[in-house]
Amino acid sequence: MNTTLKTKRAVGYLRVSTPGQTGNNHSSLETQESRYKEYCQRNELLPVCQFVDVVSGRRDDRKEYRRMVEYVLQGNADVIVVQYLDRFGRNPREILQRYWELQDAGVSVVATDEDINEELILLIKAGIAGAESRRTSERARR
Repeated sequence: MNTTLKTKRAVGYLRVSTPGQTGNNHSSLETQESRYKEYCQRNELLPVCQFVDVVSGRRDDRKEYRRMVEYVLQGNADVIVVQYLDRFGRNPREILQRYWELQDAGVSVVATDEDINEELILLIKAGIAGAESRRTSERARR
């Protein structure tokens, strides 16, 4: 009987809307990268690569996001690590559809700074991410 445990491979997805973005729940790319590496070390994950976008999370056509999804669905990683779920995206429907698609393919999505493991929490967090996007748009219009 083979009792060898396979080390899970993790990719980091880092996103900011604008270069140099910082502030409440809008961590810089450096902070997100640090959280990704710390999370991997703490949870005995093998960090294999990072995907970085500097674009609004409302856009579902983010280049590196798409590359990351393709990469993990091809079997190159077992876990996607983000700092907050809103870094993964701002469109609640896209977040949930993608999360479940990845889950069906055996890929987990985890957040370093919030709990998204329970499905109800995930639904609420996805809704909050969408609401934050709307508030940001309203502030920008003003």
